[in-house]
Amino acid sequence: MAICIVKSSKQLGINFVLTPERYNPKRRMNINSEASIPISEIIELSNEILTTKQGQGVNVVQINTSDAMGGYLNTSSEKTASINSNKKILKKGDVIISRLRPYLKQVAYVDVETENETLGASTEFYVLRSRNKESIAYLVPFLLSEPVQLVFENSVEGSQHPRFKEEDILNLQIPISIYHDRENISQRVISAIASYRIYEKSILNEVIAMNKAI
Repeated sequence: MAICIVKSSKQLGINFVLTPERYNPKRRMNINSEASIPISEIIELSNEILTTKQGQGVNVVQINTSDAMGGYLNTSSEKTASINSNKKILKKGDVIISRLRPYLKQVAYVDVETENETLGASTEFYVLRSRNKESIAYLVPFLLSEPVQLVFENSVEGSQHPRFKEEDILNLQIPISIYHDRENISQRVISAIASYRIYEKSILNEVIAMNKAI
């Protein structure tokens, strides 16, 4: 069944954009504002950029969109002393999400910080940073949840490289129940990632030992 929505010309987007996806009602979460917290009150989108010029001679761990998957951040990429494109600077505690093809669920919590190195992420990422010192790790399962993924699915524009916009994140609403339990959720997320790091290191050691034995 088709869903129709009526808007006046004054409510249309810049330059009177009439594409259906721009006005899809599923681009908004169906949550009572009195029972939720706007995510924009909790996070800001960081656009701290390391340019190619600034990156010359800087040890950069380059984070591509494929390095963020299901909440986990892969930091095993090769380090480089030069970059061939601008990168967004990541800090421990950030949450990143790729704006490109959201169905790939390229979301990750930045649980590491590097000495004498910079974490430089693809500019396809939106970098969510806490407005205070509270952990925002709880936003990882939130961003991966079906209701939020539905919002992103109905927010993408473009046929070749479908992307959603900053406003689609900033308009998200966090249910009060989740917000009140944010500390416990964050601790569980961080603990789960730490456990995976231990497994990752252990299995790597086993592979190294196996290589020596064969």
